[in-house]
Amino acid sequence: MMMPMAPIVQEPRPSEVLNLGGGVVPTGVSDVHLGLTPEGGEPILTGLGPLKSHNKLLIKQKLQTCEILTGCEQENRFTVTGAEGEILYWAKENSGCCDRFLCGNIRSFDMSITDQTTNEVMRLFRPLTCQGCCCSALYPHCTQAMTVSVAGETVGTVRERATWWNPVYHVFDSVGNQVLKIRGPSCHFSLCDDVNFQVLDTDGVEVALIAKKWMGCFKETLTDADNFVIDFNEGLLLETKVLILSATFLIDMMYFEMNN
Repeated sequence: MMMPMAPIVQEPRPSEVLNLGGGVVPTGVSDVHLGLTPEGGEPILTGLGPLKSHNKLLIKQKLQTCEILTGCEQENRFTVTGAEGEILYWAKENSGCCDRFLCGNIRSFDMSITDQTTNEVMRLFRPLTCQGCCCSALYPHCTQAMTVSVAGETVGTVRERATWWNPVYHVFDSVGNQVLKIRGPSCHFSLCDDVNFQVLDTDGVEVALIAKKWMGCFKETLTDADNFVIDFNEGLLLETKVLILSATFLIDMMYFEMNN
């Protein structure tokens, strides 16, 4: 009899082989049932399955000791969990040391988002671009953008919109049609309170909320590790959730990443 797989609670290394009870690990991003949750009942979904079945995500940036002690910016790492704290994905930034040191939060990077089988589910790419009002006036040139890919295919783009007050992003699908607008507050620093970014559809109806959580004076002062919560409305398309999740990482890099 096949024994149930224990839940995975630590980030697997790429070289590690996971015991899946003799099953074959698929290379695609389709939903696959693998093992049991800590409650012992519901199957764990891989690929885009967790994103489809969850309407609330918590994104937690990992504190890195080397960065705290030396002040040298490291590649960012995140865990994406469900409302109950179950780990759904890991996200890891890939960038050069010189880019992080010289370019700060405007640096180019790509980010790999993997599931519990270490298969890549999404890949995000953000090129090096100037940041500031003088360049943003040249929209769509010289504004921040991030390309989102699933299984090697581009599914959309998140692009900063030139504004003089509130931060605004336009989100486009794979063929260039605008599908979402993300609007933040005029002040992205709020003492002892969360910072909220509204996600609106093309009719101006709120479909999700991205909240940068206040972590306390100590952590906010000494580190740039941030926590976000995403609340999706019921019935959102999976493609829309993918783009909103991706946009959160661009927001974090632009507004909450310290320039050491």
